[in-house]
Amino acid sequence: MPPIPSILLRMRGRPLRRMVVRPLLGLTLAAAIAAPALQLSANSSVIPDSEKALFEERVLMPSPGEIFAALDRMGGRDWRDAASFDTRYDYPDDVLRALNLGVRAADGFLAIQARDKGMLGEMISVIITLAEELMVGETLLAEGRRIEAMASREEWNALRMELDSLRRKVIAEMERLGDDDLALLVTAGGWLEGLRATSATLAESYDARASSLLHQPALVDHFIRRIREMRPEMREHPAVQRLFAELEAIRKLIDVGFGTPVPPENIDRLRELSATLVEEIEAG
Repeated sequence: MPPIPSILLRMRGRPLRRMVVRPLLGLTLAAAIAAPALQLSANSSVIPDSEKALFEERVLMPSPGEIFAALDRMGGRDWRDAASFDTRYDYPDDVLRALNLGVRAADGFLAIQARDKGMLGEMISVIITLAEELMVGETLLAEGRRIEAMASREEWNALRMELDSLRRKVIAEMERLGDDDLALLVTAGGWLEGLRATSATLAESYDARASSLLHQPALVDHFIRRIREMRPEMREHPAVQRLFAELEAIRKLIDVGFGTPVPPENIDRLRELSATLVEEIEAG
C-alpha cells in the first residue's frame, strides 16, 4: 500500500482560529434504528426547546462509523467501490463546505473499511482543509497526525473511533460557536453519503437483514424539521433546497416498519436518489 500523503501540505501558511471542543454523547446504531420508539417523557413540556433538540440529535443521528460497523456483518465487500473519494475542497460557501465535510467523513470511514491508507490520508486532508475554511480547524491538525500514525500501524478498528472523534469535534465546535445549522449540514452530508454507499452495496448484493438498518424515518423527520427551522439565507441555499425536496421521498422508501426488510426496489430507488444528491453536493 502507498504511504499516506502528509495531511499538513495544504495547511501551511493559513491563519487558524483556536478551537475549544466539548465532548459529545456517544451514539449507538441500535438507538438510531429504534428511534421511532424513543420519545421524551410526558413531562417533556417543561424541557426547554433547545434541550429537546439536543436530545433528538444525540439519539436519532447515527455516525457514519456506526453504520459501517453494523454493515460488517454483511461479510467481505470491496469498499473502494462504495465511495467517490472526491478530493475537491475549494467550495464557494459554508453550506457546501459543511455538506462536503460530512460526505468526506463518511468516505474516510469507507477508506478504513477498505484498509486503504493512501485514500484515508487524502480524505483526512480534505476534511481538515474544509474544517479550517469553516474556522474550526486548528486542533484537528493534531488529530490528523494521530490518524496518519495509526494508519501506518494498521490499527483499523481504533481508526474508526478516531475518525468519528474528529467528525464529532468539528460538529461540537460549530455548535459552540452558535452555528447549529452548519453542524446539522455536516451530519446530513455524512448520513447521505452513508445512505448512498449502503444502498449501492445492498443493490449489488441484497441482504434482507442488513436492509433493515435503513429504517430511520424519525431521523429523516428530524432533518425535515431542522431544515424548516434554519435561518432563511441558509434554508434557501440551492443545495439545502435540493436535499429538502428529496427527504420526503427518501422517508417513504425507508418507512417500511421497524424490523421489516427494505425491499430491493426501494433500495434501487434510494441508491439513485442519494447518488444524485451526493454528486450535486460534490459538484458544488
